[in-house]
Amino acid sequence: MSDALLDPQEMEAIQAAIRETAPARRGGGAVDAEPRHFALIVDDRTAESARPVLLSLANRSAKQLARGLKPHLPGVWQLDVVGGEVIDGTVAKEELRGGWVAGLVGKDTELIVAAQGSVIELAVAKRCGAAMPTSDANRTPSSVSLRLFQPAGRTLLDGIRAAYAELFDTDLNASSDLGVVSRLIEPRPVVRVTLAFSGSVTGRIQIYARPDVLVARPAALAAFKANALRVAQALANVPVEIVVELGTLRMRLRELRNLQPGASYTLQGFVDSRVPVYCEGVLKAWARPVVCRGVLAVQIESVVHGQGSKS
Repeated sequence: MSDALLDPQEMEAIQAAIRETAPARRGGGAVDAEPRHFALIVDDRTAESARPVLLSLANRSAKQLARGLKPHLPGVWQLDVVGGEVIDGTVAKEELRGGWVAGLVGKDTELIVAAQGSVIELAVAKRCGAAMPTSDANRTPSSVSLRLFQPAGRTLLDGIRAAYAELFDTDLNASSDLGVVSRLIEPRPVVRVTLAFSGSVTGRIQIYARPDVLVARPAALAAFKANALRVAQALANVPVEIVVELGTLRMRLRELRNLQPGASYTLQGFVDSRVPVYCEGVLKAWARPVVCRGVLAVQIESVVHGQGSKS
């Protein structure tokens, strides 16, 4: 690990590593499906917690980056934070291919900074005193362009480092460790924020981080087998609604609209037929309707010991 910016050989090594991990193409068609692990719920929650942290860093960085990049880019333009997302590491791998990429590391922290679009060619053109590119400005930059972009890239890293130091009261350093990139592009959640140029400059700057380097991963809760008797005792006083279905009736909508007081309709079943007893929509027993001291009641005949459902 080094405090120096990446030299051209290191930059080429990063791009080569990203290319080598890309899925094979068949006959120039679409990329083959790539096996990947599904993120656990705890990973998704950690990523969602980390997203506002990285957005805060991007918002703090935006003004410093715009001020620092003025000498490197021509024309009138502005740089704005346009969003933060949780993506898969394999998506980040595809996005990093062909751009200017550098790493920032600190104590328990790893960030990837990438620049893409015409911002690279425009910075190179201004450094070389050439005219602004007017055609194909968004083509994949050459290794020479990436090398000439280094002064602007150093400004990018310095601005993000300064904002990070304000936010977390700790320092980051440029790193040439390829492991920073390889750990980022694994098939698991990654947080990404994007700063986009508008005006005479187009392109974007993106900051990537694994969620666990921004927020602590929540501790797993201890699991133990519940005592059925204690659970039953704890729930014993919970009120529930019991529904006894004396009968059902199907009619057409026009018949429903023509209901009149005094009309009689026959239900399915007889007076002494068994009726279902439901608890929260689940069949729990069968009973018969009876009259007890002048009040309609039901007499339980059988209990359903399963997860019956209301049909």
